[in-house]
Amino acid sequence: MASKSPLFSVIVPVFNAGEFLDRAIASVRAQTLTDFELILVDDGSTDGAIDRARLIQDARLCFLRQSNQGAPVALNRGLAAASGEYVALLDADDFWAPNKLERHLEYFRAHPQADLTFTGIVYVGIDDEPLDLPQRRPTGRFTFEQLFVDYVIPSSSAMAFRRTATQIAGSFDPAMLYMYDIDFVLRLARIRPANIVGMTEPLTFYRRHPQQQTSDWRPMAQYRAKLLERHSLPDTSDAARLLRRANLNAHRYFSYLSYEQGDLSTAFSQLGMAFVTDPFQFVTDTRNWKLGMACGAATIFPKRMHQWLGRLVSGGLGTRRSRLEGVQ
Repeated sequence: MASKSPLFSVIVPVFNAGEFLDRAIASVRAQTLTDFELILVDDGSTDGAIDRARLIQDARLCFLRQSNQGAPVALNRGLAAASGEYVALLDADDFWAPNKLERHLEYFRAHPQADLTFTGIVYVGIDDEPLDLPQRRPTGRFTFEQLFVDYVIPSSSAMAFRRTATQIAGSFDPAMLYMYDIDFVLRLARIRPANIVGMTEPLTFYRRHPQQQTSDWRPMAQYRAKLLERHSLPDTSDAARLLRRANLNAHRYFSYLSYEQGDLSTAFSQLGMAFVTDPFQFVTDTRNWKLGMACGAATIFPKRMHQWLGRLVSGGLGTRRSRLEGVQ
C-alpha cells in the first residue's frame, strides 16, 4: 500500500550553512502543522552542517546531495523529489514561526485561485536577535503587473506555492544566478490573474550576516536586464508608465545597495537615474526621500546618525542583502 503524500514539501538548499542550519531545521520540525516532508539538498557543502543534520531521528527528513551547482539547481533537485500538494522554500540561514505552514494552508483554502502565498518577515541577526529594521507588510492579492513594477515578496523563505503550478510555470532557471526566484514567481503570476496572495503576519525570520552573497548591484543589474528580456508587460496604453515605475524602483534599490557598501558616489548617481526615469513618481514616493536623506547624512553627520537613517531606509525599501529579491 502506497504511503500518503504529505501536504507540504519543505525544500532547503544547503551550502556551508554552519550553525544556522540547525535553527532552520528546528523551526520546521516545530511547526504546528506536522504533515510535511523536509528535503535538504546538499549543494556540495564542506562544513559538516549536513552531517549533523543526518543525526536527527525524524522520518520526515530526506537528504539529497549534489556537487556545488548553485541554489537554482538545488531547488530544482528538491522539486523533482517533492511529493507534497504545496511546496515551501526555506534558506538554510533563515527560520520560521511555528504556525507558518498552518497559516499558508489556511490561506490556500481561503483563496482557491491562489497559486502562491507569502508572509511578512522579521530581520534578525547572527544570534536570532531582532534587528531594528521597520518592515513593509504587503497583503492582499497581487497581479503579474504589480510584481513586475514593485516586487513585494520579501524573501523566498517567506513563500509557499502549489506544486501543480510548476507544471505550467516551470521550475527555477539554473542560468539565473541572481534573481532566479523573481523569474520563477513572475512566470507563476502569469498563470491566472491575481494568483499571488500576501498574508498579514510576519512569520518568516530573515537573517542578516556577513557571509551572505554580495550586495554588489552590478551583477544584479545584469540579471535584471535578463528579466526584462524574458518578461514584458501586456501591450496596453499603460505599459510605458509601468515600465518607468519598475525602472525607478530598480535604480533606487541599486542606490541603496551602493549606499550600504559605502559607495556614496554611485548611490547618488543611481538615485539621480531614478529621478530622471520618472520625476513625478520619484517625488511622490517617500522611499526616495528617505534614501536621499540617508545618503546626504552619510556625507555630513556622524556615523551613528547616518546608520540610524540607514536602518530607516532599509526597512522602508524591504531590502535584503543576499540577492535582489526586493526591487521595491
